[in-house]
Amino acid sequence: MTAPAPPVGLPSLSAGPGSGPVPLRPLAVGEILDGGMDLLRRHPGPTLGTAGVTVVVQLLITVPLWWAITGLLSRESSSLDTDILLFLLTLTAASVVAALGSTVAAVITSAAAAVAVIQEAAGAPTSLPVCWARLRPLFGKLMLLGLTLTGLNVVIAAIPIVGYFVPLFGGLMRLSVLVLVFEGGTIGNALKRSMQVGSGTAAGLFRQLGIRLLAGAVGGFLWFIMMLPLTIIATTVVQLLVGGDPLVSGDHGALLLLTVTVAFAYYLPLIVVWAFRSGIDTLLYLDGRMRAEALDVEWGLAGRRSRTERVR
Repeated sequence: MTAPAPPVGLPSLSAGPGSGPVPLRPLAVGEILDGGMDLLRRHPGPTLGTAGVTVVVQLLITVPLWWAITGLLSRESSSLDTDILLFLLTLTAASVVAALGSTVAAVITSAAAAVAVIQEAAGAPTSLPVCWARLRPLFGKLMLLGLTLTGLNVVIAAIPIVGYFVPLFGGLMRLSVLVLVFEGGTIGNALKRSMQVGSGTAAGLFRQLGIRLLAGAVGGFLWFIMMLPLTIIATTVVQLLVGGDPLVSGDHGALLLLTVTVAFAYYLPLIVVWAFRSGIDTLLYLDGRMRAEALDVEWGLAGRRSRTERVR
């Protein structure tokens, strides 16, 4: 039986309070939203780089499914019932891949952002290879957590009324990623701890959900303003190249070109959105622990002890 992978853990701050990646005090709403972008700028490798890798993987799986869907929509059918069944099956497969891919991307990117914060706090390098080397022992557990969160999101979505709040509750459960990175333990314990950190009190719960709602609005706006022009450019270029609408002509080569360009226009902005969201997740975890468990005091004292020992 294999021993569970150890957590990366919280190091001592290398140069005293205020020198680390996060202020040692509970964070204001604006600081968390700004901090999400700040982490992205300071650590592009672990945030944008990791999100980029997950986007490439998702594109490789999604493009064939989208191509099949556009092919079914554009062809003249001799058996309508068979085509409708194939279309529904392909659409279901594409939806499952999109949901699973989005959750796994959020899990891996949030874990990489957390490791970058840990590395920066310790005064260590924060490049993508370094962060990935520290994250590798937890990779299998993180993938399993991604599957678990996807299943939980599906269950929550099926509950009347509550299902409308899947993005908010799903975001709250995503704190389990940070629990695994910082504290270790089993997936069950990580999910339980994520609810404790994120919703210690009713006020804390509503604060977490409110910040996630704001961050979701910011992320959605960023995605839209990047996706819209990219989609318009992509479809225009394809129509100019093939001399018409591929959906009307039914040309398979033109449909593949259209599918690839539209998929890139849809997924490329998600690199920024997922990276931004990973920073928000990390800061919400640290803020939740500072408010509920005085992590700021504990972390600061550990940093002072570490510096005292080095002076001696």
